[in-house]
Amino acid sequence: MSWLSRLIGSTPQADIKPELPRPAKQARIELDDYGSRIVHIRAIDMMGQSAKSPNGRFVLVWQGGNLSDDGKGRAGRYVLIEDGMLVVDGAMERPQDGLVTDRGVFVLNDWSWRGDLCGTFHAFRPDGSEIIARDFTANLYNNGLSPDGRLAVCQTCNAPGSPDSSILAVFDLVEGREIAEWSAESGWAEGYEFPVGGQRIRMLRRDRAAIDYSLQGEFIDRRKWYSDEVARGTFHVLKKALEAGEEVTGLSLRDLRRGAIAALADSDDRFRADVLRLAGEIEEQAGDDRAALAHYEAALVANPKVGVAKRAAALRGALAR
Repeated sequence: MSWLSRLIGSTPQADIKPELPRPAKQARIELDDYGSRIVHIRAIDMMGQSAKSPNGRFVLVWQGGNLSDDGKGRAGRYVLIEDGMLVVDGAMERPQDGLVTDRGVFVLNDWSWRGDLCGTFHAFRPDGSEIIARDFTANLYNNGLSPDGRLAVCQTCNAPGSPDSSILAVFDLVEGREIAEWSAESGWAEGYEFPVGGQRIRMLRRDRAAIDYSLQGEFIDRRKWYSDEVARGTFHVLKKALEAGEEVTGLSLRDLRRGAIAALADSDDRFRADVLRLAGEIEEQAGDDRAALAHYEAALVANPKVGVAKRAAALRGALAR
């Protein structure tokens, strides 16, 4: 399913009918590897995605269910294999994003068949008994699991009007409870790490610096995030940094000026007028009214409704005196 479908949700409720062929008792499981983590289990004729524990002892395989034209469906399936033996065999509507530890603790996101924005995060013990099942009124984006199986996280997609929109939830799998949830200022992560000490969540971001939050949601690496994003010319972070000030961000007006230059070098012109306006605001705060006016005038050429006409006129008059 596409990422867009995950965000908006469009599939009707299904009549789930589990049909799980099972292998002979204690039969050794053979996996045919098709690459990209796709495997086939001959003994139960199951083709699905897979995740392997770092030590190679456990393999988690999951397969989404099927939905027919009449709205009836067959449940998806997940299995856990330990040392070549099938130890867990369960049903779930639409299992995705499986992860498993060296001790066999595993997690799955259930994308569900329902048409509204929803999803359920599941965590299981090595015997298949459930530790946590947390329902969300938002589609699930991804999840993470600490190597020791003590902590897990999941992050939700945007869901306007829902209290579960764009949040990151942290779970203690030892105590079987949710620790905290918050909306990550830095946005969505591509993956997660759990630094030694067990008190931080590290969000991994594609082509960007990894950043840490505390288990309760304190943005430990906020300054690191500001520095990285401003240097890249990320417009919305540049704007936020100018409003927050150097005491919060650790960035000088010179740093923001360099960020604006990087933003203006972007070939995407959709926000050009806004970036030019922001560059003018940076120069005005720096006390360079001529440079500020030049940016404001360029912004007005790019978009006459950018909202700086009065400010540009005031600067023009002040400089003419």
